Amino acid sequence: MGNRFWFYTSSKSLLMLSDIVFVMTITFFVYQETQSVAYAAVFPLIRTLCQLMAGLISPMLTDFFQAHRLLKWVPLLRLLMIIVFTAQFHFFQEHIVWLFIALILISITGGLISPLLQAIMPMIVLANQLVKANGTASIFHQMVQILGYSFTGMLVVSIGPFYLLGITCLMIVLSYLFFLPVLPLLKEDDVIRKANTMSSFKVGWTVIWTNKTVRTLTFMDVCENIAGAVWIGAITLAFVTQDLKENEDWWGLINAAYYTGAILGGFLAAWMSRFIQKHLLLSMAAGSFIYAVLTILFALNSLPWLALLLCILMGPAYQIRDVSQQTILQTETSVRDLSKVYSAHYVLSSVSVGLSIFFVGFIADAFGARFVYVLGGLFVLVCSSIAILTFLVQKRRAAV
Repeated sequence: MGNRFWFYTSSKSLLMLSDIVFVMTITFFVYQETQSVAYAAVFPLIRTLCQLMAGLISPMLTDFFQAHRLLKWVPLLRLLMIIVFTAQFHFFQEHIVWLFIALILISITGGLISPLLQAIMPMIVLANQLVKANGTASIFHQMVQILGYSFTGMLVVSIGPFYLLGITCLMIVLSYLFFLPVLPLLKEDDVIRKANTMSSFKVGWTVIWTNKTVRTLTFMDVCENIAGAVWIGAITLAFVTQDLKENEDWWGLINAAYYTGAILGGFLAAWMSRFIQKHLLLSMAAGSFIYAVLTILFALNSLPWLALLLCILMGPAYQIRDVSQQTILQTETSVRDLSKVYSAHYVLSSVSVGLSIFFVGFIADAFGARFVYVLGGLFVLVCSSIAILTFLVQKRRAAV
């Protein structure tokens, strides 16, 4: 797959790890200072809203400044902000309002570069290797998430937020250095365009609406994001303690089991890359269908060991679905418009997740965590079935 793929994957993995560490460190600090769960939850909410806004304006900035310039200078601007934030951390500790203003600016810069980074894979990998490349990259990304979520809590307690923010800065510097060999390729691919603001904004949305495959894929993704809200920490914790009748330790085991399965799923997707490459739509729909069935079985189960096994099995199903989805987007969309499609896709995902999280808590309080998981699994099952039927109809029409 070439050196550029490994540089890109290493850069993105380090950036993902730095983001996890940064978010968890700030969340821990805010909770420690305020002793308020509501205040601690404000930062992730602000971050999501800022990234949502950045996703809306990213297509326009890409046309005006070009992708390689944005990816060269915006990460440096973000790094400078985090360095200043870290150096003046004692000031921000005493001024919570300025803390949130700084976090808003940092979150916006992160949201600007996210869709651009996602759109790079087709530029550095041949079309017939995209499934293998996406599967391999997902292995690293899942490992990074396990490391970040498993050890950040212990580190922030043992060495403190200030030093952990310094480590975050170092990871961002390394991420940028790994990305430098990829930048010349983006410069070669860039085409100077003077598009008006509205047309730049509409490109991603137009592709999603006019391309039947991308539209069906987006429909499935939005449905799964809505159902995915059932996996927020509070719901899982309630299910473990009330339905599985286990202590909080099993909450961590459930999460670890899923990520273990996700890593195995990455290896499986890379191993099955030739088959998946030939049957992308089928693989995505089948992965979603299996994931939905396993979620329903998880909800109906009361045995802790079986819950762990089902979570491990969910990982490969979801990874095959996710790798197929990424590859479909990358092959169905031109490289020039891909970042705009990712921006529109991200906006839809953020809105659907946000609204779903808002309602899921009320449903869980009223009917219990088990009901929420059953409802989420059934929702994905119905949506994946609709998608499979849609793909079959499209295939039949194409054959006529």
